[in-house]
Amino acid sequence: MKRLVETATQKDIGALERHVLASRDIATQIGDPFLSYLLSMALFTIYEKKAHHENEALKSSFG
Repeated sequence: MKRLVETATQKDIGALERHVLASRDIATQIGDPFLSYLLSMALFTIYEKKAHHENEALKSSFG
């Protein structure tokens, strides 16, 4: 059950990442540097969350 929740969370994070990337691309195309910056910060947070999940998965597989 825990693995199912982890997989769902990874898919949700992946979907969010794709949406934020697309939004950042649009913001860049329309020339809004502040929105592009904010979306870049959101991506950074998403990448941190993904790394945290990967670290937790590694710890649980070795522990």
